[in-house]
Amino acid sequence: MSSCGEQEAVTTESGEPNGEAIYNQNCKVCHGGKGDRVVGDAADLSSSIKSFEEKLYIITNGSESGKMTSFKGVLTEKEISAVTTHIESLLK
Repeated sequence: MSSCGEQEAVTTESGEPNGEAIYNQNCKVCHGGKGDRVVGDAADLSSSIKSFEEKLYIITNGSESGKMTSFKGVLTEKEISAVTTHIESLLK
């Protein structure tokens, strides 16, 4: 039985970053589990037309408006890439 405080493993069995788990821990609160729950000015990730590279840049450096903070130094480059890959899977 899992408790409420238990979190998904942020790495896969092979040791690679688990993009979905990292997303759930860091992004879900504003963007929602499917990327379509917009809290405040959070982007609707399920309908984003930004490229993979643009998303990677925003997650790494934050948004130009400053509404989304940078995850540089919080997540590794590999973790940010894994999260970006997960976000791509949310597109409708």
